[in-house]
Amino acid sequence: MDCVYCGSAAEEHDPVYVAEGAVDADPMAFCNFACLTAYVDERGLADGAACNWSPE
Repeated sequence: MDCVYCGSAAEEHDPVYVAEGAVDADPMAFCNFACLTAYVDERGLADGAACNWSPE
């Protein structure tokens, strides 16, 4: 399976698999956490996903 981000063979590295939705959904493969992080950052997938915290 090729890395979704860079196209390299994910199994030749330290792969990370991500599935969205149902348990039996086809996972997306990434070579490593760096490719996953770049994929998420470039698409803004985590924008607005964090809670706001204030010590007050």
